Amino acid sequence: MPEVVIVIPDLYLPPVAYDAPVALPALDRVATFGQRLILEHGWRAWLARWVGREDLSKLPTSVVAAESPHELTSWMATPIHLAAGLTTLHFDARGILRLTPQEQQTLARDFPDSAMQLVPLESGEFLLLQPQFGAVTTTEPARIVGGQVAEALPKGGGAAQLRRLGAEIEMWLHEHPVNRERASRNQLTISTLWIWGGGAGSPAARAIDTLPRAFGSDSYLHGLWRFCGGAAQPLPEQLDSCTFAEGAVVVVEAGRMSLTELDRRFVAPTVEALQRGEIARVSILANDRCLAMSAGAHRKFWRRSRNALESLR
Repeated sequence: MPEVVIVIPDLYLPPVAYDAPVALPALDRVATFGQRLILEHGWRAWLARWVGREDLSKLPTSVVAAESPHELTSWMATPIHLAAGLTTLHFDARGILRLTPQEQQTLARDFPDSAMQLVPLESGEFLLLQPQFGAVTTTEPARIVGGQVAEALPKGGGAAQLRRLGAEIEMWLHEHPVNRERASRNQLTISTLWIWGGGAGSPAARAIDTLPRAFGSDSYLHGLWRFCGGAAQPLPEQLDSCTFAEGAVVVVEAGRMSLTELDRRFVAPTVEALQRGEIARVSILANDRCLAMSAGAHRKFWRRSRNALESLR
């Protein structure tokens, strides 16, 4: 019987509770009747193992996300908008930007460092190809939403070089025509490209016979499915029985819609299918947490009601 996995990759919640938790009926139901698991290495490694590619689970995000083979070190380069406080820089969920193909092509063409290459990805971000740096520890931008940028800057032997590159990109973008056009449309401008998840590697493609359907624009999702002999599709308007008849993985960003809409469009139809016995299990991945609910679990009526956002904290 098929399973459905729903990933919310940018839902990293603060350690303290909200004053007024959002009402999310379907997610709350999974939290109440399901199991809560810790994802020690994050959702990407979990998903790679789930589809049977343990080898890919150990590779950097950029290596799996790459759309074509290359021999250089690759990095994810995510456009972000930074807000200046009195003494710090920070950004909220809206600050993780997804550019149009035209904006991506323009920036890739104009990239000032000839020793590097900026490659547009379908997700609206970039792959940055460059010669090898020293060892660097970086942080995914979604993990610092609402936090201070200074605390998440690169660390390690090659960190100084990577920080200089980030500063140069920030200066390049400051008066770039793409930013002027975005400002004229009252859109958030691109402060810089946040560089993260880098490394090198040449994984092999291997078809997975029972590969479920995948939906979403996330670069890692698209790369993982390519290496498994499939192709991810755009998000549907709403999940239904036809969508996950053979199982499905859905990666949907909370920054693209409200949590209540995400709950209604994607989680609720899945929970209803689970209760009808059409699927065997639903797993919700977010904030390095997994809420997993199996068929029949809703019959455990004695379970105490739980709030999903608290369970994913």
